[in-house]
Amino acid sequence: QNFLFIKSTMRSALPLFSLLLFPVANCFTVPNLSGQKKADTAAALVDRRSLFENTAAGWAAAAGLAFLSPDAAVASGGATAGGAYLLSAKQRYNNRVKAGMKSFVGLGESLESGSLDATKAYFATDDEGGWKDSSSAGYLLANAFRRSSSTAPDSLPSVKKWKAFLGNVEAMMKALKKKDSKTVLASYKKALPALDEYLAEVDLPPALEL
Repeated sequence: QNFLFIKSTMRSALPLFSLLLFPVANCFTVPNLSGQKKADTAAALVDRRSLFENTAAGWAAAAGLAFLSPDAAVASGGATAGGAYLLSAKQRYNNRVKAGMKSFVGLGESLESGSLDATKAYFATDDEGGWKDSSSAGYLLANAFRRSSSTAPDSLPSVKKWKAFLGNVEAMMKALKKKDSKTVLASYKKALPALDEYLAEVDLPPALEL
């Protein structure tokens, strides 16, 4: 899943590699030393070895940039914003978001009947398909929809929609602690349209189609 990300970053590193390759090629060009003293020959070889070592260090730096992982890009605030990073984020988070939101929609039947058991299990589990995993993936996916690494997350439409949905879910969780099934159901019903608005912003189908 990182192939497209690496391919994109390699393209940006190619000019740097080109600049580095030229001096290295010269390192292995044997000069015409006929008529020169042995001391001159030794000095020339030392100079070329030094050039090769310095260029090798440059190679290492370029490779570090070219193969920067998507996780590192996230930590840097989205330095590879758009394009390759967005595609990588979708590959990482789409299925987790869909699994969790599909489970969320499925809570409706039990809540309508007055039962809170399924809802408690949904919020308690750490597994994929539960709230903990899908909420983490949901925010990260929303944060990936940016055109510039300097854009503040809270200004992104996708993040705003996520937080609007999150507000209703948090109201559900508070009511759940009080075992207030009516308020849990009311907050759940408010959350559904907010969920669809979020899903639309991150290029996912409506909740009922997940």
